[in-house]
Amino acid sequence: MNYAPYADYPLSTTDTGIAFRYAPARNLDSVPIVLLHGLSQQGDYWWPVIESLGSERAIVSIDLNGHGESRRMKSDYQVSSVSKDCVSVLDLLEIDQACVVGHSWGASVALHFAANFADRTHSAVLVDGGAFTPANILERGSISRERLRVELTPPKGPFAESELRAHYLPPGIDLSVAEQDSVMQAIGRTYQTAPSAGLVTTIGFERHMAVLDSFFDYNPDSDLELITVPSWILIACDLNRPTGTDTLDDWARAKDDVDGKVQGKMNIALQHWYGAVHDVPLYWPDRVADLIAHAAQRRRGRLT
Repeated sequence: MNYAPYADYPLSTTDTGIAFRYAPARNLDSVPIVLLHGLSQQGDYWWPVIESLGSERAIVSIDLNGHGESRRMKSDYQVSSVSKDCVSVLDLLEIDQACVVGHSWGASVALHFAANFADRTHSAVLVDGGAFTPANILERGSISRERLRVELTPPKGPFAESELRAHYLPPGIDLSVAEQDSVMQAIGRTYQTAPSAGLVTTIGFERHMAVLDSFFDYNPDSDLELITVPSWILIACDLNRPTGTDTLDDWARAKDDVDGKVQGKMNIALQHWYGAVHDVPLYWPDRVADLIAHAAQRRRGRLT
């Protein structure tokens, strides 16, 4: 898989080993945007959204600890530690404040960052994650940690390139050829050639499970209480999901619980995107970019 998105902005590395791409802004008064990927992905995952955002704003896409070219960092995958890594990137780039955007596991990192480093956060966008985590499922007591770990264990591979195309470009996703190419560019660095044949994840199976185990320890509820910056929570809603209390699965229940968690918080806007799938940044990049651009506006007064 030989893809090289936005090669004009090569990967840079901090002293601690965290890798990132930085595209400077044409509009120097704009709010910089920091993009945080989900578990097993890497910074280029945001490529379709970056294309849609354009070049007016400074954009930083980070390979979080253990992922992409940040695999050589000291192994500390706690959400709190990963969010501190992001502070070091902003320090290196001399960025005072940014709109922090995260997807899935990366949304938890974005939430913790925004709640605990409010002085460095202009606004936050949580894309189908962050406000609900495996810890919220475990606290229900309906499933053990061991069983949930088994359910969230990914396939090891190796995978044929045709298998990956079929996974990321399923028949139900209506994309142009250019959009399909953009998706495959975005996930290119997520995989590498296996020692024998085929492709395996760059993060590797053992490291993936280590990140997952650390993720189990993060309950977002206290950070949701603490967060004061303007924030948007996007929840992808499968139109085909079962309805009714008796048929909802644990993840759907955790998502539904977010409504109650943010009720009355005037700094948080909760959006349900019906028909969106979990990897919505890959398939609806223009809509995600519009939401991020709105969040990154300089504003006064109440959240709108």
